[in-house]
This record gives sequence, structure tokens and C-alpha cells, in this order.
Amino acid sequence: MYHILLGALLCYVAAVRYYRYKCINDLRRKYPDPDVILKNGKIAQEIYCQTFRKEFPLVCRESIEFALFKTFTVPTVSKILIGSREFEKHPLRRAEDTELILSEIIDVYPRIQNELINHRSVTSKEKAKQYERAEVSIHRLNQLHGKYPILNDDYIFTVALFVYEPIRWINAFEWRQLDVREINAFFKVWYDIGLKMNIKNLPDTFERLIEFKQQYEQTAVRYSPSNWKVAEPTLCLLTSRLPRFMAPVIRHALPCLLEKIDRIAFGIEEPRWFMTVALHVTMRLRANFIRYLCLPRREFWTRTPWQPEKNGKYMPTFCIYGTVYPEGYSISELGPAKFAPQCPIMHP
Repeated sequence: MYHILLGALLCYVAAVRYYRYKCINDLRRKYPDPDVILKNGKIAQEIYCQTFRKEFPLVCRESIEFALFKTFTVPTVSKILIGSREFEKHPLRRAEDTELILSEIIDVYPRIQNELINHRSVTSKEKAKQYERAEVSIHRLNQLHGKYPILNDDYIFTVALFVYEPIRWINAFEWRQLDVREINAFFKVWYDIGLKMNIKNLPDTFERLIEFKQQYEQTAVRYSPSNWKVAEPTLCLLTSRLPRFMAPVIRHALPCLLEKIDRIAFGIEEPRWFMTVALHVTMRLRANFIRYLCLPRREFWTRTPWQPEKNGKYMPTFCIYGTVYPEGYSISELGPAKFAPQCPIMHP
């Protein structure tokens, strides 16, 4: 009996390992030259979305939240955000709008693939509509950013964080390290988005982008009371979805996830050694559990739906912090209510 159970367990573990690594092994065979990804935006989107929405969706999502959080260490950013009062007055809507508009931009490939995975035919017209949603979202993002005097270098720094933080988090906390093809895809996707946002002098290689980030941190990331004033309501929102007793734990864990220069900029304490150890042990246990015992996801993890509801609005597939749009959202209406389109026409 024990031999049968042991044999079944070993077969299951072997199956998990095969299917866990199937995605990255397929990518390596399909694209033997990693540099081809830097020359082809569609290939980059394919790989980025496989990694971001299927292989490591939870850690990738949290790392993007953290990338946004780290922009608050730059006083020229935090002071603009304080002046807008959106973080103070509407933190839930601000977080939801940010996630939805970014998801609309990057979720084209996952939405199409999910339809195909579920054996539903996708016409060329339907595919075009998905890509149109991404373009409308970038246009809306540019509209919103155009309302504020954001420095070009702050834009570049934000793009660098959106590339760097997921890589840092995945390599530190997930069940495998990233392949160079995935790193190239992360860079290419956000580089192309940066160009569409009309960011000037955007570094054109991953190495130059990271070099810019490191140099910019030395001059722009510094302490200011406005930094934590923006961070505080954001942190409260992040902990709001957890049981109340977890809030102090998250606050003590926060310094462990930040780099020293960020802790200084926020004016927060150094991490406690036992909290650092506990965090890394917990994340390593999670990574090994996934690596050896969890089969991979069948579908891509997305919050943006395939098509609108009957009212012409898109209903998020699930909520994280709370319901902001009970009747769904229009892309052109995402952002502060004061910047909503002043016309009765329904937009995508």
C-alpha cells in the first residue's frame, strides 16, 4: 500500500515538474535567440504576458504595486500627488483606476488566449477591438498625466521601476529564476509603452535603463515629509483587504521589502532581523510548495473582461479592495472624477 502511495506521489511530483517548466522550455525552443524579442513587440507581449499573467501573477501584481509605491520616494512625484489630493480623498478609486488602465494596456494577449483556451473562436475584428482598447487606454493615460507637471526623468524612473521591480521580486521570491527572454520581454513591453507615452530620451536597452535608475536614485530619491504622506493612505489601502491583526505584521515587513535608499526617503526604521528571516523563509516555503506540488494555471489571470456588458461598460472579473464601479467602467472615464469626459456619448 505504502509503495503504491509513494509511487503515486513521485509520479505526481514528476508531472508537476514537467508542466511547471513546460512554458519556459517551450519559449526557449520557440525563440532560441533571446535578442529577437527586443526587435518584435508582439513576441515580447506574448512572453511578458505568459510570465506576468500565468507563471507568476500574484508576485508580479504585488511587485507592480510596489513599483508604484517606490515612486513616492521622489519628492517631485510625491508633492504632485499631495497637491492632487486624490490619494488623501479617493485612495480606493485611484488604486483601481491605475490597475485597470494598466491592465487594459497589457492584457490584450491574455484575453485573446483565454478565449482560445476555452475553445471559442476569435475573429480578426474581435482581435482588432482588443488592440483598440489598449490604444484607447494609452491615450487616456496620456490625457491624465498631461494634467500635471511631471518631469520627464520621473517618467523614465517609473518605467525603470516597472521593469526592475517584477524582476527583483520574481528572482527573490518565486519558484524559479527568470530567463533572459523574459527579462528582454519585460524591457521591450515597457519601452514600447514609454514611447507611446511620448517619454523623451528613454534608454533603449535594459542595461542603460537600469543604469539610469541607479543614477537617478542617487540624486532624486531623498527624504521629504510628502513622501510618507502619500505612502500612508496607500499602505492603509493595501492592508485593508487583510484581517485586522495582519496590519501591524505588514507594516513591520515593509522595510524588509524596501531597499535602504527607499527607507531613508520614507523616513522609516531599518528592518528587524527576525522579520527579514521570517519573510524570506515564508516566501521560500511558498516557492517550493508551488515548484514541487502545484500544477500550472490553465488560463491567464486577468481582471479586464473580454467584452462589455449590455450597458456598454466593462465589469472587472473580480474586485480586490472593494467595488469602485458597480455598473462597470468605461476606459475614457478612468481617472479622477474631475477629469471625466464632459459629454453624454458612451466611450470604449
